[in-house]
Amino acid sequence: MDSNSQDSLFEISRRYGLRPEEIVDFSAPMNPLGFSQKIEKKLKANLPAIRRYPDPQCLDLVKALARFHGLAEDQILPGAGATEFIYALPRVFSLKRVLMVTPTLGEYERALESANPQGDCQIHYFETREEDGFEVDVNALIFSLTLGYDALFLSNPGDLTGILTAKEDLLRILEQTERQGIWFVLDETAIDFIEEHSLKDLAEGCARLILIRSFSKFFGLPGLRAGYVIANPAQIQRFLGSKEPWTVNTLGQIAAMEALEDKAFIRHTQEWLPKERERMIQGLRSIPGFVPYPGSAHSLLVQILPFLGFTAGELRERLFAWRILIRDCQPFHHLGPYFLQITVRTHRQNSLLLKALRQIVQTLPDSGKSSRPG
Repeated sequence: MDSNSQDSLFEISRRYGLRPEEIVDFSAPMNPLGFSQKIEKKLKANLPAIRRYPDPQCLDLVKALARFHGLAEDQILPGAGATEFIYALPRVFSLKRVLMVTPTLGEYERALESANPQGDCQIHYFETREEDGFEVDVNALIFSLTLGYDALFLSNPGDLTGILTAKEDLLRILEQTERQGIWFVLDETAIDFIEEHSLKDLAEGCARLILIRSFSKFFGLPGLRAGYVIANPAQIQRFLGSKEPWTVNTLGQIAAMEALEDKAFIRHTQEWLPKERERMIQGLRSIPGFVPYPGSAHSLLVQILPFLGFTAGELRERLFAWRILIRDCQPFHHLGPYFLQITVRTHRQNSLLLKALRQIVQTLPDSGKSSRPG
């Protein structure tokens, strides 16, 4: 999750004198079903483990991940969420000129700027376009990769848009990055919802493919800060050379391993989410002035048509009365003031948001309503 783009759940709760759990947080990109109940039981049974230092190599977790993904153990390195690796990348690979597919979260930019305080890292942007439904123009991106970059940053599905880039298109991009000697940093932190689209099976044979994964979004464990990278064994060793010890705490390792074991929870999420996401899309489409984009995972990018007379930021403020929090996308590269992102939540919570949006639109001045497109 992007940490600094706008007021956090905690800041909002303090401002309105509420507890965080009293706010329905549609801005948090997490599994709407929460986390496996088996994890709760496992953590309670293992609370005494906090009296010892965690395994700095996370060997049991590495073995569990290797079994889960069908990969070799030397292709996997756990860390403190995806964020640890986002900030490690510029240090490990000395990135000075990068191409970033936008819109995306600001954490990558902050990581690059933090590693290059003198401003000697050039960040170039490859913008997906509204008129293309924010899909990546693969041919144009492949051409751009001939212009001399150290790294390409791409999220699949898109961090903010939820739009999936087809696997065959990713393979074309990968072929070009390998040919040009460019690091291909592929953020797969939401790919667990549609695991068959991952490029994990290609990581061992590709010298410059780095996959970033997380236990936050699909497995619902953001507070425990567990994530990992999948890459060629040689690149895993490069990460290890600059990695701080003990970044994954004991309970985080235990919870992550248990999450991988609960196949019923994984299957239920993957079967339930597409139906509820489609219901949410249709509900948003039924409200005048709201245009949802067809996301493929757990979050949706939504455009507000200007005739409604309010921006996403203003809508965000209005929804506080309902104790609902959405993400205003204006701070993100090239999206502008009329885009918001919501995470699909439970059926009841989604119905609450749709009800709130309908009432907000129904109470607009007549002048605003009459100006809607015919």
